[in-house]
Amino acid sequence: MSDLVLHHYNESPYAEKIRALLGYKGLSWRSVMVPRIAPKPDMVALTGGYRKVPVLQIGADVFCDTRLIAWELERVAPAPSAKAEPGWNDIVEHWVDLNLFGKAVAYTFGKNVDHLPDEFLADRAALRGAPLDREALKRAVPLVEQELATHVAWVESGLAAQAFVNGAVPGSADFTLYSTLWFARNGRFDFGRFPATAAWMDRMKAFGHGERTDMTADESIALAAAHEPAALTYDSVSPDAGGLAIGQRVSVAPELLGHGTAVQGELVGINAQRLTLVQHSERAGRVHIHFPRVGYRIREVKPS
Repeated sequence: MSDLVLHHYNESPYAEKIRALLGYKGLSWRSVMVPRIAPKPDMVALTGGYRKVPVLQIGADVFCDTRLIAWELERVAPAPSAKAEPGWNDIVEHWVDLNLFGKAVAYTFGKNVDHLPDEFLADRAALRGAPLDREALKRAVPLVEQELATHVAWVESGLAAQAFVNGAVPGSADFTLYSTLWFARNGRFDFGRFPATAAWMDRMKAFGHGERTDMTADESIALAAAHEPAALTYDSVSPDAGGLAIGQRVSVAPELLGHGTAVQGELVGINAQRLTLVQHSERAGRVHIHFPRVGYRIREVKPS
């Protein structure tokens, strides 16, 4: 049975990125379904408070954020590789995360807002730290659709010249872009005007999701409790450039959609790319929780 456990829900575009990457690498994995909205008591038993999906679990190690999860999958399954040379690939991935993704979400939410429960909108508003208004979301759809089409036309011009964003084979930008456009397609965005992009999406979809086996949340927590965290797979520094040192108690929270998701723990590893906290839970035991540095606020927790 696979050592990889993905905590996710089916509609999540972030989770689709990792599911597609698991398919591309031909990996077997166990699936733990997470509620779309809080509370998520089983998930936070592993993460110490982080509740965004997906989360990858390997024994008593928990990896947060799709960028870090992709790095970890590349480490445990280096072939076929989705690691691309720095340059165009990184630029596209950054552009999708900071620009295109927000437009795809606004479009899809606006198109489907009449079918979204009040508690779902309230949950996402809490993450944003700002209200979400149904009528405003609907009014914004024509403009957002036009903006989205303009950006997809740019994607179309690039994919007309090559099979993938990364060239002849897919790289990390392909999976980031695919999951974003997959979400827009679920919102009924018309890709008929963009044949090269539609064909590329078919190629990405054909990778599938790997071999998925269902697992309960209780089973995943018992798995963590039965293991000790693995030795760190990266060289840590103490103190790092930000002045943080091993052994300090810190708080980590996403910079975007991070309200109410901070995790506190003892810092056991840190460098320019990633950091690791240790958490002790009655249900899960001793767990290492891993984050990327970029996109997260790290603060020292002063003794009370």
